[in-house]
Amino acid sequence: MASHNIDNDLAVNPQVIVETVRNAHEFFSEHRIDERYEKMALDLVRRYVSQEGNPREEDPFFAASLYMVTRHPWSHPNPLTKTEFANKLNMKESSLEWYTDTIGMKLGFSIFHDSSQLPFFLDPQGTIASVVDSIVISNVGEEVVSSIVSRNVLSPDQLAEKIVDQLCSVVKIIPAVFEQELYSLVRKKIEVESKRLSDQLMRR
Repeated sequence: MASHNIDNDLAVNPQVIVETVRNAHEFFSEHRIDERYEKMALDLVRRYVSQEGNPREEDPFFAASLYMVTRHPWSHPNPLTKTEFANKLNMKESSLEWYTDTIGMKLGFSIFHDSSQLPFFLDPQGTIASVVDSIVISNVGEEVVSSIVSRNVLSPDQLAEKIVDQLCSVVKIIPAVFEQELYSLVRKKIEVESKRLSDQLMRR
């Protein structure tokens, strides 16, 4: 109960969130950012500040939020490098990088890389992540009930391959260039969901 109270004490003042979002809007307006990307970046700003409070430096934080939403897996191929992006916004690349890493870590983003090793950011609250989670949950559920009624079940590795194929080739929710890193992500999710269902079945 005490930890719940601590969480409440640390809650960010809503006025701080509102002011930071407005400041971000001004920053994006000054740089004539496309409205669609601006809205996505503003929402990322809101989510981060709601959880972590105000950043030490606003402009690099705003730039990092924009950088991440413009490098969505669906944006592939997107050849713009971090250096070029930082230069376009008159930003130090090291500051952009620091805030990109911080936002990604604090909000639980997954990072995929293309053949040029350029990063693409998967938002845990975005459409792609919800489709990945949904397909993993349904497939793991099917395998668990198969294990109950028969011995004919896929290994976790085979199941991961099947799910990745569904995501990249059937549903086409993620470009095939990210197959390898998607496999690692799916494999971890299979492990978590399998344990959850196993614990559920073991309860007496």
